[in-house]
Amino acid sequence: MNKFNKVLVALSFFCFVGVASANEGFTALEKSAGGKPTSFMVDGKKVVGNIYYPNNYKKGDKLKALVVVGPKGAVKEQVQGNYAKKLSDKGFVTLVIDHRTYGQSEGTPRHFENPEMKVDDVKTAINHIGTLQGVDKDKIGVVGVCNGGGFGAAASIYDKNVKAYASVAGIFDMRDQIVSQKDGIKKLDAIMKKSGDARQKYLKTGEVDYVKQMTEADKKANKLRKEAADYYLTKRGRVPNWGENKMATMSMEKRRSFNITDQLKYMTAPYLAIAGSNALTLGYSKTAFNRAAGDKEIFEVKGASHVDLYDVDKYVDQAVNRMTAFFNEKIK
Repeated sequence: MNKFNKVLVALSFFCFVGVASANEGFTALEKSAGGKPTSFMVDGKKVVGNIYYPNNYKKGDKLKALVVVGPKGAVKEQVQGNYAKKLSDKGFVTLVIDHRTYGQSEGTPRHFENPEMKVDDVKTAINHIGTLQGVDKDKIGVVGVCNGGGFGAAASIYDKNVKAYASVAGIFDMRDQIVSQKDGIKKLDAIMKKSGDARQKYLKTGEVDYVKQMTEADKKANKLRKEAADYYLTKRGRVPNWGENKMATMSMEKRRSFNITDQLKYMTAPYLAIAGSNALTLGYSKTAFNRAAGDKEIFEVKGASHVDLYDVDKYVDQAVNRMTAFFNEKIK
């Protein structure tokens, strides 16, 4: 396996939560504080979120609004909450959610990673934010971070209520992270077999098999896994709402089948791709930028790695500032 593919394996491992090289003294809960609870229904299940208003919001204001979509497995108080809070400080009303089967939202089996279901959650969140006090329903954008870059793109391509879209360290092809490896097809087949067996067991017995996302041993593993463990297994990134460190095994098939790359040619909303200049996932953002059909731009955060764009303020703030200018210009 070459160096690039080894890194992709590690990235697929930790992209379900935000990670970074320094926490600067703040926990995820502190960084995402200030959101107000809200909820809506999707296919009969309650989806719970947090809404953030600018500090200078006044009754009667009609503001631009952003739905912020987080990494695989992340809950609203983690990476997406950090971005939502910072963007609200720039004058936007922002919304983050716990996807169905995660956090405070309903749905079973729990921790079921279904990208198509998540896209539906995002689309409904777009509709929901347009009904909220202080929001101009004709001025809504979407932000997607890491795997949320793919989920957010899938929603923004076809939902014409979205007036502009931005991805941050976006990953759009979950299958490529496996098949690009040596013997990748065999590895993908093994994942699909394991997932299918778990689904068959669930249908027969009602029992749900789970895989661990991370272990204490990862703190001593390669740099990327260590960074993930330092965030996720400590108070810096671990939040009570996240729950247990697991993903439903039978959902791996759906996760690894998701690839929105080919559909990016239908992205006609203005699109901003943000990535770290030192991120090995920069190529995903470049591909997305090249495939998008409409008004588009790409912004590299100089010196930032993929993981730096989660909670390292000196990099996150650059992304937030660029998105602020972008959304103010494109959402009219």
